[in-house]
Amino acid sequence: MKKLLLICVIGIILCSVLSAAADPIKVAINPDTKPFKYLDENGEFAGIDAEVINIVARSQDLEIELVPMEFSKIIDAVASCEVDAAISALTLTENRSKLVSFTDPYVMGAQSVYVLAKNDGWKDISDPSIKTIGAKTGTTSEDSVTVISDMNKVESKLYPDYESLFKALEDGEIDAAVADELLAKSFVDSYADIMTIGQPLSAEVYAIAVCPSNTELLQTLNKGLNELRRNGTLDQIVLDNLMR
Repeated sequence: MKKLLLICVIGIILCSVLSAAADPIKVAINPDTKPFKYLDENGEFAGIDAEVINIVARSQDLEIELVPMEFSKIIDAVASCEVDAAISALTLTENRSKLVSFTDPYVMGAQSVYVLAKNDGWKDISDPSIKTIGAKTGTTSEDSVTVISDMNKVESKLYPDYESLFKALEDGEIDAAVADELLAKSFVDSYADIMTIGQPLSAEVYAIAVCPSNTELLQTLNKGLNELRRNGTLDQIVLDNLMR
């Protein structure tokens, strides 16, 4: 009887272990912006972020589940470990680093100012003709716009996504838009009369956010990213997506 009981206990433990091991790693993503993260014609996750995390997962024998999420909720979800990680063109910042862990960077970008081409005489964001500026909510561009608004005494407006931000610029609702160059590319390309002015406001370093208590996952993702970097796959993923 004792032997049978022991076998049952061992069986329960093994089942629990196997069940836990089978749980996929949840990775949040906001599929709203080419070339980083979007849904293709088949409704599948595509873009730089989706390709990077999927290839890293395969190389490190990780089972992942991509979880669509509003961009503004991602950092809090990772900080509370509601999800295990997030890849969504997230800029590594000091404030975010207080809440989540970040992997090594996988892409470098820049934050720029966009205006209509007819205003090519405006040298930079400090031009007195600029009365209203916009940005996507929840991004580092929002932080920049807040600072610029206070310094230059201009009105700031926030938009839920890049599509509505650049449409507002095109329609004259705002005089200038602040956005990450790589994320803005597809929207800028769709309008022939939008251009950048001045120098980039800041460098943007994109990294994967990880639940702060999961150091093992952080190390594993860094290992995978470093392999992609060394063999040239990372650069090729970025180049291919930018050319599409």
